[in-house]
Amino acid sequence: MREFLAPALPPEQGVRLSRAEYGEDFGQRYAALRDVDCWKLERRQHFEEQGDASREALRRGDWPQALRLLDDRRDALRAEAADDERQGVTFHRVRVVEEPLSSYLQWELHVLWHRVRYAEERVRVLSADGVAVSRLSSPFRS
Repeated sequence: MREFLAPALPPEQGVRLSRAEYGEDFGQRYAALRDVDCWKLERRQHFEEQGDASREALRRGDWPQALRLLDDRRDALRAEAADDERQGVTFHRVRVVEEPLSSYLQWELHVLWHRVRYAEERVRVLSADGVAVSRLSSPFRS
C-alpha cells in the first residue's frame, strides 16, 4: 500500500532561520505577491505566540483584556486587507481543531473571527475527526 506522508525535508537543502529572520523573509516574499491565492493550513492545538499583547493577556488569564486587544487591531486588519486587494492576493486559511478546545485555540478562534470580519479572509474551521483519513478508507490507496 502506498503511504502518503509528509515529504522529507533534508537539512542540507535549506537554511534554518531565526524567528526574526523568518519574519523578515516571509514579509518580503508576501509583499512581492501579485494576483495569487495564498493558503495556510493550521493544525497545532497549542502554540506560544511571542510578542503579542493579546496572547500575553490570555496567558495571564485576563480574557476581557485579550479580547479588547484583539478588537483594537481592526484598523490594522482592514489596512492589511486593502493591501492584499491592491496586490490581487486572496488569503485562505484552514484551521483544524480538536475538542476539548485548549485556551490557546479558543483565543485563536477569536483571532480568526476578527480576520474574517475585518480583513475579509476566507477561513474554514474543520474538526480533526472530519479530516482524519484511515489507512483502510483512504481515497489515495493504490
